[in-house]
Amino acid sequence: MYKKILIPIDGSSKSLLAACHGAELASRFGSSVTLVHIIPVLPLDVRGMVINRFRSEAKELLKKVAGDLDRFNVSIDIKVNTGKTAESICRIARKHKYDLIVIGSRGLSEVKGYLLGSVSNAVTMHAPCP
Repeated sequence: MYKKILIPIDGSSKSLLAACHGAELASRFGSSVTLVHIIPVLPLDVRGMVINRFRSEAKELLKKVAGDLDRFNVSIDIKVNTGKTAESICRIARKHKYDLIVIGSRGLSEVKGYLLGSVSNAVTMHAPCP
């Protein structure tokens, strides 16, 4: 049913819970998992100074999460991209033909979600897969 599952990770407890659910589904369906972290677009004047540090920290985060998911005995890849978070997640899902995206939600109220924007909501609305 699901051959490729994409799981965005931002380090929050909700994204870590989503990672466990996604890995459990992958285990049941014999799917592969890709953990992805999106580094937001940074202003040009600070980009060069911090992007390498952010990329390194993101890789370490994803490696730690992948290690935590070892118990599910599934194939796990990691990706670090830069861009607008929701757009990047949807672009990756479309380009690499993922069958499912498992994403955590911060549980913002409708008003806060509308004002602040919700990555999970935007992904749900624009993703090429469930």
